[in-house]
Amino acid sequence: MMRWWHWLCGKKRDERPELSAETWRDLVCSIPILQGLTEAEQQQLIRLAGSFLQQKSITCLGVRPTPRQLGWMALQACLPILYLGLDWYRNFYEVILLPDPIERMDPVWLDDQVMGAELGSHLGEAWEQGPVVLVWPEVLHDGQWDGYHLVIHELVHKLDMLAGGVANGMPPERSGIAIAEWQSVVEGAYQRLCERAAEGESLWLDEQACEGTDEYLAIACETFFTQPQRLYQQEAELYRLLARWFAQDPKSRQPTAAFCSFSLGR
Repeated sequence: MMRWWHWLCGKKRDERPELSAETWRDLVCSIPILQGLTEAEQQQLIRLAGSFLQQKSITCLGVRPTPRQLGWMALQACLPILYLGLDWYRNFYEVILLPDPIERMDPVWLDDQVMGAELGSHLGEAWEQGPVVLVWPEVLHDGQWDGYHLVIHELVHKLDMLAGGVANGMPPERSGIAIAEWQSVVEGAYQRLCERAAEGESLWLDEQACEGTDEYLAIACETFFTQPQRLYQQEAELYRLLARWFAQDPKSRQPTAAFCSFSLGR
């Protein structure tokens, strides 16, 4: 890992892209999950995305995204902080884009003890006190009403880490949402999913969500922004909690046809 990191740090970073106002507007209109935002929300999102590209270092290794594609990524990266502000991404300064999944040996846990290791393949990572790492071909699939979003997933981990430096499903408090309420709702929803998995039932979220409350939160937030009606259908209390925390109601933006298509298996 350290040898890979030293190699990485020696690579040159791409120049910061400059996009016209017309390009920004075209990009907003081209991303399904952004459709339904008000004019004021679109303008705020564009301002945030422009600042994101200016303040964050984008390191490209083996990929050559166009300025337009980077703008497309930045708009979606800033959707969770539309009403929070860019300061909520203060715990990282770099986004690293890779062409292929990251493969490394991951520990195997049993009853809070490491029992061994196995080779794991990762499409993205959010490093504690470090960068956000994304596999670029996967990023290019983001933005649909399909329940999946790599960029949002990894950035929710970063939001989660703001409270204590580690991802544990407990991000910083927001006004009007007590820690006790957050913990009760999130852990209750997490336990219900794990019980369904243990009983062999089909899961409405990716099974990775059962790995811990940190992964559950990241995957639930993916669903909140990309299949909000499904999240509300399955866990209405969790949906309402996230809507208050993010100060957004994406289920009001999701077209009914997109929800029906997903429910029928796409």
